[in-house]
Formats: sequence, structure tokens, C-alpha cells
Amino acid sequence: MKAQASIRPYLNQAYLLGLLMVAVGLTLSPFLMGMSQFWLVLVWLVDGIVARDFKQKLSRFWHNKAAVLLVAFYLMHVVGLLWTSDFEYAMKDLRVKLPILVMPFVLSSLEPLDRKRFDLVMLVYVLSVFIATQFSFFRYVRHDYEDVREISRFISHIRFCLNIVFSMAVIGYYLYKRRISKGKSVPSFGIKVVIDQFLMWLLLFWFAYVIFIFESLSGYVILAAVVLATLLFAFLRWKKGRGWRVALGVSALMVIAAIVVAVWVVVKPMVEVKPVDLSTLEKTTAQGNPYWHDTIHNPVEDGKYVGLYYNRNELREAWSQRSELPFDGATADGENLEATLARYLTSKDLRKDAEGVMALTDEDVKNIEQGVANYNNWKHPGLRARLSSTLFEYNLYRRYNNPNGGSLSQRIEYTRASFHIIGRHPWFGVGTGDVPQTFAQTYDEIHSPLKEEFRFRAHNQYLAIAVAFGLVGLAFFLFVLLYPWFSSKRNHTYLYMVFLCVMLLSMFPEDTLETQAGATLFAFFMALLLFAKPQRRVDVNQ
Repeated sequence: MKAQASIRPYLNQAYLLGLLMVAVGLTLSPFLMGMSQFWLVLVWLVDGIVARDFKQKLSRFWHNKAAVLLVAFYLMHVVGLLWTSDFEYAMKDLRVKLPILVMPFVLSSLEPLDRKRFDLVMLVYVLSVFIATQFSFFRYVRHDYEDVREISRFISHIRFCLNIVFSMAVIGYYLYKRRISKGKSVPSFGIKVVIDQFLMWLLLFWFAYVIFIFESLSGYVILAAVVLATLLFAFLRWKKGRGWRVALGVSALMVIAAIVVAVWVVVKPMVEVKPVDLSTLEKTTAQGNPYWHDTIHNPVEDGKYVGLYYNRNELREAWSQRSELPFDGATADGENLEATLARYLTSKDLRKDAEGVMALTDEDVKNIEQGVANYNNWKHPGLRARLSSTLFEYNLYRRYNNPNGGSLSQRIEYTRASFHIIGRHPWFGVGTGDVPQTFAQTYDEIHSPLKEEFRFRAHNQYLAIAVAFGLVGLAFFLFVLLYPWFSSKRNHTYLYMVFLCVMLLSMFPEDTLETQAGATLFAFFMALLLFAKPQRRVDVNQ
């Protein structure tokens, strides 16, 4: 017994270390993400051997219905092997989603963390996200990228944005906890607390800025949803009378109105194309060559027709004087150079002729060579830039049935293919491993204009589950997601509410669980916030 008592503190520290490894690995190290799972399983086994309480651990897990459901969701992928032919992909999928088996099982069967250790895990997580944003920012200021989303150093920009948004919610939670603790202890008024609060506010604004420069529409939407969800949570939990509730309700409505107005102000100039009277346009360039005016075959850029004031011969000759890249060739990122040049000139209100090309700065020429097609988007990154590029891509798809290279338009094709597959395999899907090959066949069957290099899977987690496991599997997946919230008021905590909101929304534009980073993020915080959080008193604001 003495030997057991002497080793248990070390095992507790090893358990904490495993959780910290996950917290760091989520944004800084895919290796740590994988290694931490094996570490936690090893700690679980050693702890069971030392304490001789495997039966008790298994009992804790078995009586935790939310944990059992999460593990059952993973086991559904194992069952899906029964009607799978591509076992190589199936094994890869099971390996990627392994955290969904490990995290709920281990964390639900071990003792919950105390408040100090829980806070430490959250602190290390936020600091790790902050360090990861520094790598991205350094790459951003050096302009060492072709697409701004490439500045995410270790994981995909979408998964990174999910971590940033959730980190902002974590900071807000601790700011609130620090505020309400002021009246409880004298040290709360000390200079250390003031500095801590200042740093937290600074970090909050920093994360908001990083989301802004990533130009991720899903990041913007999820951040806005988290803000609204926070106001709603405060509205439902506030204890200071009707006046405060009314104030919060008005604040929520003002936030919604501000978002709608801001988007409308930004979007309207991009979609509002003024009618053109071709008879009033100048017919020749400054060099006396005829212009080609077209409002049909060329796209619209920021509300302006790219095909107006166009002389291809002058463009070719002038471009050869400004750049070594061939006019009929491609940019550094593989896009058609002539089309990129024409769009860039249009975005700067320059004509597509020799004078327009000569008016470009050396920096403009470099941008075009790199594949930048819109000056305004490059000069003013953020929400406007992302909306502009998305609208341009959708316009190409709508007018010319060309979804290639467009984030939104490609997803429309992915959705079209997904519904086609679900229609053919409605109840139990195509199995765990046959998803890629089924999509490849379906794109041919529906005559999709997508090129081979753009033919991916669903890019929507709900559709991905329905394709693999049918409507039965999708119904079970939704039950797994929503059961913890509706099953117990103890789960009505702010952090869990926000994380669930982030996950539910992220699964619409992305198949979040189909990558190691997404599956680990989901499994870790579902398990941490449901099973490993401190179990002192019931506090829905935890």
C-alpha cells in the first residue's frame, strides 16, 4: 500500500503531462497530438496496475453515457468495415479518428482534475495557440505565401481558426471569473491581477486580429456566432433583474444589426454592376488601336466588367516590357497570367491596354506574377477580401459553370456529389473505406466540371457521415453530439456551450473530423469539458 501511495502522485503528474501535451500539440505539433494519446493510455494502464482498480475504471466509463456514446461513434467506423472494399483507406480513417476512442474512454474513467490543474491545461492551451499565431504573423509580414491561408504553419487554417475562436472564449471566461472574484479576496485588487487582466484583453484583441488576416469566412461566421451565443448565455444566466436581461437582449440585436449592415456595405459595391452603354465608350486606345468592349464573356471584378477597354495586343507587348513571365503562360500559383493581369488592372480602375500596364508599380507586377488577381484584396486583407474573392468565384460558377479553384463553388459540387451518393446508399452508406473511390466515380456520373485535382470529398462533416454510414449513421452522430447538452444541466457550462457551438458550425463548411487536428480538437475538449472538469459544486458558469 505504501508503494502505491508513493507512486500515485507521480502518475497524477504524468496524467497532467499527457493533457498538456495535447493542449500544446493541437496547434504546434502534430507529433505531440499523436504521442499524447499513447501516453494517456500508458498512464491509464500503469495507474490501473498500481491501484488495482481496472474494474472501477471500467465501471466509471460504462456508467457515463456521454462517454459511451462517443466511443460508440468511433466503433461505428469499425462496424463500417463490414461493407467496405478499400481497407487501406479504412485503416487510415480509423487511425485519424483514434482520439475519439482514446480521449473519452481515458478521461471518463480517471478521476476528474482539480480546479488548479484544469486551469493550467486551459492556460497552456491558450499560450500554445498564441505562440502558433506568432509563426503565422511572421510569415504574414514577410509576405511568404501565395494565399494568405497558407500562413498557418502546423495545421490547416480552418482548424487553426477554430482553435483561435475557442481560445478567445476561454479568455473571456477567465476574465469574467476574475471579475466576479474581486470582492472575495484582497489579493484580487493587486497589481498582478491588473497586469493579468490587461494581458488577457490584449490577447483577446490579438486573436481577433489574426482571425481577420486569415480571411476565413467560416472563422468570421463562427466568431460572430460565439459572440451571439455568449450574449445569449449571459441573458439566460444573469441574476440581476429584468433590466440587465433587456440590456443584453438589446446588445445581441445590435450586434446582429451591425453584422448585417457591415456585410451589406461591403458586399453591395461588389455585386452592384452599373449598366453600360457601349455606344458612349471610347473606341480606341491612346496609341490609336481599337478597344474590345465585352460584358458577356468576361467576369465582373468588384462590380466592374473586366472585358471593358481591352486590347490584347497592347497588353501582350507592354507586359513583355514589365516582366519575364510569358503573357500566354501561368502565374507562380498556376493561374492564367492574362486573366490575372486583366482582373488586377480592373481592380485598380486601369484599362487593359499599354497605358494600364505601364501604370502598374513594380510591386503590382510582382503581385500579378505571384497570382494576386485583385489589388484591393491584397492591399486590404480581411473580410472584404474574402467576400470579394468568394463572390468572384461564385460568379464564374454561375455564369460559366466553372467551379475550379473556387472555395464556395467547389463545395457546391461536393454537396451535389454527396447527395447523389446518399440517394444511392440512403440507409447505411458506402462503408468506412469506400468514400474516396465512390466520390471519384460519382463526379464522372454527374458530369461534374471539376478538374481531377479539385475532386475531393464532402467538405461537410454531416454529409461525410451520411455518405459513409447513411441516414442511420447521421442520426446517431447527431444524437452523440447533442445528448450531453440535453441529458444533464451539469453540462450547461459556458465553455462547453461555446465549444459545442464551434464544433456544430465548423462541420457545415468542413469535414472537421477527417483530419488528425480536427478529430483531436473535438475529442480532447469534449472529454475534458464533460468528464475531466472539476467536480466541486454545480456551477453552470464553469
